[in-house]
Amino acid sequence: MATQPVEAQNHVERKLPATLEIIRGNILKHGNPLALKGTEVGSWAKGMNLPKTGDLLFYTGGEYQLLPFIDSLVKTMTVMDQGSKAFSMMIGARNILDKVGISAEKMYASVLASDKERFQTICGKAAGLLQSLGYQLCYSGDEELYSGALLYELGYWDDLKEYAPRVQQVIQKSGAKTLVCLSPHAAEVLKFVYPKVGIDLNVEIKTFVELVWEKRHNLKPVPNAPTVVIHDSCRLARELHITQELRDILTASGVQFREAQQHGEWTTCCGGPTKIVFPQLSHTMAGRRVDELKATGADLILTSCPYCLSALEGALEKNDKNQVIDLIEFLYRGIA
Repeated sequence: MATQPVEAQNHVERKLPATLEIIRGNILKHGNPLALKGTEVGSWAKGMNLPKTGDLLFYTGGEYQLLPFIDSLVKTMTVMDQGSKAFSMMIGARNILDKVGISAEKMYASVLASDKERFQTICGKAAGLLQSLGYQLCYSGDEELYSGALLYELGYWDDLKEYAPRVQQVIQKSGAKTLVCLSPHAAEVLKFVYPKVGIDLNVEIKTFVELVWEKRHNLKPVPNAPTVVIHDSCRLARELHITQELRDILTASGVQFREAQQHGEWTTCCGGPTKIVFPQLSHTMAGRRVDELKATGADLILTSCPYCLSALEGALEKNDKNQVIDLIEFLYRGIA
């Protein structure tokens, strides 16, 4: 019986999930995972009259804005067999529409995305908070591009090398000396990964949490603040080593907080990073983390990452008295 050459035996065709290919293609072609227009990503800044140049560049990376669309797309994938004819038809329609410049996944997800307005306003609240603390911000507006974090996290290393110079060009166009990232995923990639692909942004990269911490003594107290429990995001705690800053900020705002058994750099993952590939596993992980946080008896779960916010919120049971909100939303109550 004839056998295949060793090379043939070792060669196995690997097909990545279609969802990943959609996201990868959109980042490379459109500058964000779901092909949103720049005007859609930057619509939160309308009326704020932020200049496009300055020393401190406010960088959303489109992550808060994109998240409800990604969540809706993932929900669709969980009820469709990716090997089915229906899924093939959906992807086929997407390919046809893509040729004429329309994103089918965006169209479909838009129907289901109920939190679009909330996630957009988080960006505006973050900018407003920083301005109230005395920071002068600039913003790239509809030119702002996604950081490419998912290309790195999903293993598209060569694609990130191709994509990163585009982001570099937009950032350098602002003339900024410091860049403040709302998402810890963006901060990690821009600060630690870009240099590994030969990109020097020539700016100091900080997170929103760090800037607030530096002027925490100017924060206004959060009115009628409930007792909160902090969920440390993996990226913020383990990669960026930002943990105590969150606690200092709450103390400066007169807020009582409790600690989950797993906290700080030993935090439990919310499951968000696995959502695109393994949505059901992600939901299970998020549910376990919510149980850990609720066990503290705190009234409110607080985090500082868009993916953690979405994952933990999605794990809450209907009519659950607990609530998950972002640090930005929480602190904004002090100036609202």
